[in-house]
Amino acid sequence: MKNYISVNVVSQSLIMAKCIRDNSCCHMSEIKQLALPYGVDLSISLAFAIQCGWISEAGDTISFTGDGKEIVEMFDGMAIGTELWKKILRLYILTCQPAWAKRIPYGRMEAYIFMNEEEQRCFMVSGLTGSQEEDVLAWWDALAETQRLKQNAILDDIGRRGERLTMRFEEMRTGVKPDWRSIETDRSGYDILSQHSLEDSSRLLIEVKSSPRPLETAYAVISRHEWEVANLPNNQGRYLFYIWKLGTRINKLAIITVEEMSRHIPLDHECGAWESVRIPFAAFSNRFLQCL
Repeated sequence: MKNYISVNVVSQSLIMAKCIRDNSCCHMSEIKQLALPYGVDLSISLAFAIQCGWISEAGDTISFTGDGKEIVEMFDGMAIGTELWKKILRLYILTCQPAWAKRIPYGRMEAYIFMNEEEQRCFMVSGLTGSQEEDVLAWWDALAETQRLKQNAILDDIGRRGERLTMRFEEMRTGVKPDWRSIETDRSGYDILSQHSLEDSSRLLIEVKSSPRPLETAYAVISRHEWEVANLPNNQGRYLFYIWKLGTRINKLAIITVEEMSRHIPLDHECGAWESVRIPFAAFSNRFLQCL
């Protein structure tokens, strides 16, 4: 069960960690014998320290991680300074990934409004809200970049999953293994190069879009380059969009033509030109069929 951060839990965990360090405890059995100050709940504080990566455990043996050693060294046994709060909150976000963490790249207030009251209080006492000091802004910017990279990695994994399904589907459909173009380059304007059928070896270009979200909230992002490649004269009738609604056990596929997709593509106007467009999966809700 995830332990949410609070000023009280952090204080208890710091006191407990300092006691472990000061008493040179290396085993869980030794920790359970510690005479902790009144008000420190061993089970909660220990679980939080392990969850946030301060302490690692292997059977009965426990040890401080590099971050854990640094945190204990920074704690004077009394006050929690700003730099210590920065360290603790960063580890909490990176290891526990609270739901609001994905909002950090959009601005700190975007994350703050989704926090619970205890989480908000931690950020208030840490001085990480409201202040526009350079060190505070640098802390948020670094965290935003880390979260952005993490989210991009997740999206890449989702995209690859849809592409793998397409490779399997096409080989089953045509009897010929297709060419996974996006593995080699992202500049082709499509992901998979297949063929129309076993008998018809003419080229079939496939752009894959996939999402594990519910159909009502899932969407595909189509880039300007993808759309231009889809509409090249020599690609007429040779370009398809494979849209995968990913599930834990069942995946569904909608195969959409360029003509069908064009009803949802914006037009340039005067000096304005679109670069990418989000198309909701729900626009093709009646086209999804159970597959693989």
